[in-house]
Amino acid sequence: MQKGKPNQEPPIDLVEQFYKENVDLKAILNARKAKKEVTSGLEPYTGEFGPVQKKHLLNRTMVGMAKRHMDDLEGLSLDEAIDLIFTPEELGEPVNNYFYEMTNEDWKKNHGRDDVGPGDPFVYRNCVKFKDIGNECYHGSRMNATYSFFDKSIYNQSTSIHWKLFMFLHNLIPSNSGPGGYKGLFGYFKLIFDSCYKDYRKTIYDITINPSMLEYLNLGLSRKETPDENYAREVQELFTVGKRPFSKYTEEDVRGVARALVGWRIDLESWKEEGLMTSSFNPLNHDIGDKQFSSFYNNTKIYGRQGEDGTKELDDVIKMIFNTDESARYLSSRLYQFFVYHDISNTVEENIIKPMAKILRENDFSLVEPLKFLLKSEHFFDISFYNSMIKSPQDFVFGLLKEFDLINGDIQNYQEQQNGNNNYIPPERLTNPISKWYYLSDQIRRITLTLGMEIGNPPSVSGWPAYYQAPVYDLFWINSMTLQSRVKFTQLVTIWGLWMQDNNHLTLDKVKYILTYQSANNLEALIQELGNRFLGGDVQLKTKERIKQSVLNGVNESYWTEAINDYKNDPTSNKKRELNNRVQELLSKLLQLGEINLF
Repeated sequence: MQKGKPNQEPPIDLVEQFYKENVDLKAILNARKAKKEVTSGLEPYTGEFGPVQKKHLLNRTMVGMAKRHMDDLEGLSLDEAIDLIFTPEELGEPVNNYFYEMTNEDWKKNHGRDDVGPGDPFVYRNCVKFKDIGNECYHGSRMNATYSFFDKSIYNQSTSIHWKLFMFLHNLIPSNSGPGGYKGLFGYFKLIFDSCYKDYRKTIYDITINPSMLEYLNLGLSRKETPDENYAREVQELFTVGKRPFSKYTEEDVRGVARALVGWRIDLESWKEEGLMTSSFNPLNHDIGDKQFSSFYNNTKIYGRQGEDGTKELDDVIKMIFNTDESARYLSSRLYQFFVYHDISNTVEENIIKPMAKILRENDFSLVEPLKFLLKSEHFFDISFYNSMIKSPQDFVFGLLKEFDLINGDIQNYQEQQNGNNNYIPPERLTNPISKWYYLSDQIRRITLTLGMEIGNPPSVSGWPAYYQAPVYDLFWINSMTLQSRVKFTQLVTIWGLWMQDNNHLTLDKVKYILTYQSANNLEALIQELGNRFLGGDVQLKTKERIKQSVLNGVNESYWTEAINDYKNDPTSNKKRELNNRVQELLSKLLQLGEINLF
């Protein structure tokens, strides 16, 4: 594994790569079908709520589970754990963490005014364009700072489902940065974050007129003479009623929705004002004719409205869509597939999806209410669902980053070490608690991109295929390229560290980390404890022996115990160096096991 600056890899087409490798999909699907069907429903789970069950719950509700989340559930009942997990988080806003990349003097030269100070927020500030040099809203440093804000927020998430719900909605109603640079990007992300605990009908209203979506699916360019049908189709097919066998909307329904929504536009100059990008309604570009819909929508007629009353047709469309039975069932099915398992049998439809849909309707389309029932159910805690899905790139990467608390790791420069400079002091930009996130986030984005899932960059309006495309689903995450990239990432974390800048690497203090384990001085017990932490279960005997032999490299097992105890009693640098090599081998071998990819 070569250390150094990683190359920027192009986005990987997960679907194309999967089928290119001639996987025996039939055999895999047959094996999955052989899995025992779970017939339990939403009745409350009454079994043991110990470490195994807590890990399963946290695996499915955190964006990357770490020990600190397990610690937060210590001593809690299931009901108490659910109450904690469903506690909303505060969002905050991006700040200037790029101040080492762009000084205030350079900013003033480019934009004609002072930048905000280090650590100060900027996203709601009006933007300026100075001498046609560049618009502040599109400045790369601020765009990167906005992305790094979300990476930092996910890394620091409390034991709350809020960021996992954010991922769910980002995949269900995906968009990109849109107009206005970071104002458009943050505006979309904030809408998704704020919508997690709201009435989903309100979310659809808000996303329809969000500048990012108005651009992404062309609604902002629609004209009453030739209404654009792109958003009208996707809001039904992907966002609300889906294309399951029960959804029978017609092409005429698509045209009707397109006619009802024409007139909404992006306020293209709103980047010049305080606040985020905005939209408005142009009555002169609205189709004022009546819109007739099919029997799927109970033959609803939306009467054409003139002037500003044309905005009310959006309310009419939303009311019509969510009056269907299928809207609640579709949303319940997407929640189930994201949080439990991709396969929905007829039994699951009857025992889980329909009851969830009823709860959804009774609670004003709040997504969290049926989800609470699901996550407290006998069905969810059936053992067949433990480690039954492949981790997304975000779950995989953030799980390791958070478990090792890498942001507080050591900065090492291998070139300086080779030159004999043992007194090397890393640059302040990489140790400053504000600015270091600017550089770490850049690497997180590079890594997750090579694994197939970069936040803010969905492959299509359908989201990531692993969440919706039958029959492959989560198998799309793993192929020869992404599997190799996952192994490389584990090696970076456990061996070289993450490249930050100028040959500086953010590294894990491996000895310090391993000493946090109760069984640190007993290699066999330690491997099992690590297995429980990372793999969620027992390490097979053959695997355990193989790891032990690799770590010991010919010496007796008692050597490990003596080395650990000796270092504890006299922690010299030489003793740490010797122990570090063996801990490195232990972690590296453990994290290369295939089970590390499951949750």
